[in-house]
Amino acid sequence: MRSTAGMMRRHFAELVVVFVGVALAFAVENVREDLSERAVGEQYLRGFRVDLLADLAMLEAQQKIRRSQLEDALLVLGVFDGRPVHPQQFFEAYYPMLLNQYIAPNRNTMDEVLSSGSLRLIRDDEIRTRLLELYATYDRIGHLEEHMARDFDSYLYDPTFSSIRIQLDGPWEDTPANRRAVETLLNDLRVENGVRLFVANLELSGSGLLDELDLVHSEVEQLLQLIPTE
Repeated sequence: MRSTAGMMRRHFAELVVVFVGVALAFAVENVREDLSERAVGEQYLRGFRVDLLADLAMLEAQQKIRRSQLEDALLVLGVFDGRPVHPQQFFEAYYPMLLNQYIAPNRNTMDEVLSSGSLRLIRDDEIRTRLLELYATYDRIGHLEEHMARDFDSYLYDPTFSSIRIQLDGPWEDTPANRRAVETLLNDLRVENGVRLFVANLELSGSGLLDELDLVHSEVEQLLQLIPTE
């Protein structure tokens, strides 16, 4: 009996040692995997920081361009509304307004994170949520830019290309030919409608392009404050 009891205790001890060993191995593996995932997550955050710093410069340039285009469009509308203007002033505002501008956000890190299913590795809930909101705002701006491009094609580019000779680099001196070109555009309702739509798309409160650019610029700045620098 004693021998049997001793053997049972020995076997039980061996089982406990095996169990503890397996448990420790799992624990060590879990720690190793956790450290590996943290390292990958931190690498992604460094990538996002690089992308966002580039985005900040890109957005500031876009804001400057779009505000300048709004000033140009308002000057052109003033001529439609009867304000006298020199051809030089008119075309210096009209032609820059015709140049389509598009944001170009850096999606390298986000595309890699989403394609690999690794978004969970961004462990800070606020950063992860704000990143998703940021790229949703980028997509919304892209849709608005596409809408504006269709307006350009319908209301501005077509009449401009079919009614006057393009002279993008000037000079637009006060000659009879240049005054006729201005009058031709002023007498085309499509051009006036195109300019008015352009201004509306830029200025519409809460959903116009300028407000959206201000919003996304703020989102990028806030994210950069949340993402560790090291």
